[in-house]
Amino acid sequence: MTRENHENSGKRESVNDLPSIKELKRSASGLEWLGRLLRNDEARKSAREVREELDSLVSLVDGFYRLLGDRNWAFSDALNLERMRAVVSKPTPGEAERELIEYLKEEEVLHRMITRLNRFPDMRPRIPLLEKAEQDYLRGRYYSSVLVTVTVMDGFVNDAFRSEGRKGLHARESEELNAGDCVATVWDGLPSIQKAFTKSIHARIDEPVCEVYRHGIMHGMVTDYDNDVVASKAWCMLFAVGDWVDAEVRKREAEDEDPRNIVQVLKGLSDMQKRNAENDRRLENWEKHRVDLEHPAGPDEELVRDCAGFLEAWKAKNYGVLGSFFPNFANKTPGAQAGEARELYSPHPIEGYKIEEIIRPAAAVASAKIRLRTSNGSWTAAIRLSRLEGTAPAADWEPGAWKVMGYGVDPFVDAEKNGLAGDVSPA
Repeated sequence: MTRENHENSGKRESVNDLPSIKELKRSASGLEWLGRLLRNDEARKSAREVREELDSLVSLVDGFYRLLGDRNWAFSDALNLERMRAVVSKPTPGEAERELIEYLKEEEVLHRMITRLNRFPDMRPRIPLLEKAEQDYLRGRYYSSVLVTVTVMDGFVNDAFRSEGRKGLHARESEELNAGDCVATVWDGLPSIQKAFTKSIHARIDEPVCEVYRHGIMHGMVTDYDNDVVASKAWCMLFAVGDWVDAEVRKREAEDEDPRNIVQVLKGLSDMQKRNAENDRRLENWEKHRVDLEHPAGPDEELVRDCAGFLEAWKAKNYGVLGSFFPNFANKTPGAQAGEARELYSPHPIEGYKIEEIIRPAAAVASAKIRLRTSNGSWTAAIRLSRLEGTAPAADWEPGAWKVMGYGVDPFVDAEKNGLAGDVSPA
C-alpha cells in the first residue's frame, strides 16, 4: 500500500506554541489574581483543574501528532477527547490508526461531527451530501465517501474566502494552512497533509494507496483508493479544514482591530490598578455562605438563574445554550461547544431536576447539589461552578458568567453513591 513520506518532518511544532495556549498560561486565568480571589481549598482545586485540563489537552494533541502525524492524520475539535486518549495510548502508529478508524465507524460519531459543520453558512447546502457520504462510509462504500468529502472541502474553502478571490483548497500551498492558532494546523497537521492532497500524479497508480491524493483521485490516475484508511483520513481532514477556516476568520477579525496607542495603554494600566485595589477591598468584606434558593439575594440571583439555565438547556436538549455554560479554555467556536454538548449530553437525557443546595465558598466559586431525574430513576450530582470572564476568574461585581467546571463528568456521577455529596459548610 502506497504511503506518503511525511513532508514537514523538519518542522515539528508543539501545541504549546500556539498563541491561545501561551496566552492562557500567561494569564493564569491570572495566577496572581487567583491567589487573592480563590481563597480556600476548593477554589484552589478549581484553579488546578483549569491548568491540568490545559496541560492534558496539550499532551493529548502532541501525542496524537507524534503517533499519527507522519501518517498524515489531522486532529480537530470534532474528535472526542476521551476517545483520542485511547488512540494515543496505543503502542504503535498502526494500532493507533486502527483505533481512530474504528472510532469513526461507531454509530452517531460521524453524524455528530457533520452536524457541527452547520455553524458555517457555506457548508449548510453541502450537509445533505455529506450525510449520504456518511452512509456510504458506514456501509463500506469508501470510494464514494472519498469523492464526496474531497469535493466538499474543496468547494467549501472556495466559498469561505470568496471575498478575497476564488481559490479552492486544492490551489493552496501547505504554508497557507499553518494558521498559527489552531490544533489542526500545526505543521504536523493540515500543512503536511496538504502536500499529499495537492501532489500531482501523472503516472497511473494501480496499487492500493492510503493517502488522500486529491489530484490523482479526481483525475483518474489513482485507481485503488477504496479503503477505510483513505476514507477516514478524508473525514478527519474535512473537520480539520473547518477548524482552519474558524482560525483564519478569527485572525482576520483581530487584524481589523485598531492597535492601542501609548496613552490608551497607560490608561489601561491605571484602570487596572484601581480595579485591583477595589477588588482587594471587596474581597476582604466577602463571606462564605449558603445560597437562599427561595429568595436569592443580589449576585446569588444570577448564580441560581445560570444554574437553572444550564439544567433547563439540558432538559430541553438545547445544545447550543447548553454549550454556552461550558468554560472555553481552548477558544472553541459556539458551534464547536454546541457539538461537544450534544456528544456529551444526548446519551443522558433528563426529565426533571431540583436544585437542593448551593454553597458559595469563594467569590468566584460555587458548589451545587442537584437531584436529576430520568425515566429510569434519579441521582444526585455535585456540580462545581466558577464565574469567568473569558478564561479569567471574575467576582460577583465584575463582568462575567457562571460556567460548569467538570461538565464532562460531574453531572453524570451519583455523588451520594460515591461519597461526594456531603454538606459543605459555609462557615
